[in-house]
Amino acid sequence: MLTACARSGDARSRLALTAFLLLFVELALIRWLGANIIYLAYFSNFVLVGTFLGIGLGFLWASRSELTLFPLAPPLLAIFVAAVTLLDVSIEVGGRDLIFFADQRPVGPPRWVMLPIVFVAVAACVAAIADGVARNFSRLEPLEAYRWDLVGSILGVLGFSALSFLGSPPIVWGAIAGVLMIGLSWQSGRTVRLAGAAAVLLLVVVLGIESFGSSRAWSPYYALSWDERPSGGIVMKINDVATWDQSP
Repeated sequence: MLTACARSGDARSRLALTAFLLLFVELALIRWLGANIIYLAYFSNFVLVGTFLGIGLGFLWASRSELTLFPLAPPLLAIFVAAVTLLDVSIEVGGRDLIFFADQRPVGPPRWVMLPIVFVAVAACVAAIADGVARNFSRLEPLEAYRWDLVGSILGVLGFSALSFLGSPPIVWGAIAGVLMIGLSWQSGRTVRLAGAAAVLLLVVVLGIESFGSSRAWSPYYALSWDERPSGGIVMKINDVATWDQSP
């Protein structure tokens, strides 16, 4: 009986943690992608729809296959974040007016290339995490599973909201998600653990490079940055869009 209780408690904690991870990563992707891909800066519902598809696919896969997708979450997420960072989709603005009245020049892959890639990649990353949620969900009675799934989901939303309010940089989000992914997949084989740890390291390094700098900050909603011109003056950017130019 004690063994059964211990297993039940472990299933509850794993379900709550995977649900926390799922909502935390979902919100982090919406926030981070909007700051790095100009097409998504003010249309975050595009990423949200991709996460919904991923959750559905993850639960469907878990109900039909014995092969778990959860260990794939760290490498998928790390590769996706690194690729978005390298592609660098932004807008260059000429002139000193607001962006709505300025000369706008998109930089990076065009919209029709980038948006489908983002949609599929978001769905794949979230599906891998949702597969873990679904498998832990099935280990408990339905009502109890719903309860712990809801607890973890609410804590994930509250946790990321608190970090956003405090102005924490992306490296903090990546470190929290990475530690959870490694911990929850620790029962996998040694090769899987090493691959997951390497992927989390890549994720944290990429986000760390973006997070640190004397001319960059994260508000509760946007990524803020500013550049000082050699001739004097400051160019203010919101989500990598130059919105204000104070030149001498």
